[in-house]
Amino acid sequence: MQKKILSGLLLVAICFAAFSCRKSKQNAADPTVNYFPIKFGHYVIYSVDSVYYYGRGAGAGGSDTSLSCSRYEVKSQIKYAIDDTFRDADNRLSYIMDVYSRPYDGGFWQANNVILITPTETTITDLTAPVTQSLLYTQDRTQYVKMIFPVQSGYTWKGNQYAQVGDQAFSYLKDWTYTYQNVHKSYFNGQINFDNTVTVLENNENVNYTNVDSSVMGYRTFAKEVYAYNVGMIYKEWTHYTWNADDASCWSGYSVIMKAIEYN
Repeated sequence: MQKKILSGLLLVAICFAAFSCRKSKQNAADPTVNYFPIKFGHYVIYSVDSVYYYGRGAGAGGSDTSLSCSRYEVKSQIKYAIDDTFRDADNRLSYIMDVYSRPYDGGFWQANNVILITPTETTITDLTAPVTQSLLYTQDRTQYVKMIFPVQSGYTWKGNQYAQVGDQAFSYLKDWTYTYQNVHKSYFNGQINFDNTVTVLENNENVNYTNVDSSVMGYRTFAKEVYAYNVGMIYKEWTHYTWNADDASCWSGYSVIMKAIEYN
C-alpha cells in the first residue's frame, strides 16, 4: 500500500513538473503575437463601406460617361477565415485565409479572394528596434510586412518594402513607414468596443490637398489598421485619391472602411 501511495505521489509530482515546464515555456513566448492570432478555423466578419471616385473621362476608352467626375458608394460584408495551411517556396509554414463577400447581412457568402499569411523570423530592415518575428501578408499580388513582434509603441518599419511599386497600380505604396500606436488601449470601431488593441498607422499624406498650387497634381493617402488581442484586425481604413492641378473637384481613387462585427 505504501509503495502504491509513493508511486501515486511520484506520478503527481511528474505531471505537475511537466505542466509547470509547459506553462513556463508558454509564458516565455511573446504574447503580443496574439494581436494577429493565426489558428485554423478562426474568422472575422466585417461591415464594409466603400467609396469610389471616378475622374473626368471615366469609362471604356477614356470617353466621358455617366461615371465621369462621380462618387459611387457600396456597402457590403466581408469574411476572413483561416481555412488551410501549406509550405511556401522556402519551406515555411504558411496559412491560407479565404475571403468571402456578400451584399448584405443574411446573404450567401461567395469566395472572391485568398490572402496568404507567413510568420517568419527574417530580419526586417529600417527598424528602430530589434525584431524577433514578422508577419508576411500577401494579397492582390502584393506582399506586406503587416506586423513585427514584439509589439511596442513607437516601433517603425517599412511595411511595403516587398511591394511591386514599379507597377503603376501599386506605385503609391512606395516608402510607407508603419508605426505602432496606442498599444494596449481600448478601441471602439463604431460597432464593438475592444479592451486591448494596437493601432498600426501605415501612411498619412496630403499633397496640395487644398489646391493651393494650381500647377501641382494633388493626392490624399491615408492607411490605418487596428488589431485586437486574440481577435486580429478589427478596423481598417484605406484611402487614396488624386486630382489634376487644374481640376481639383474631380477625384480619382477610392476609400474603404472595414469594421469587425462578428468573430470566433
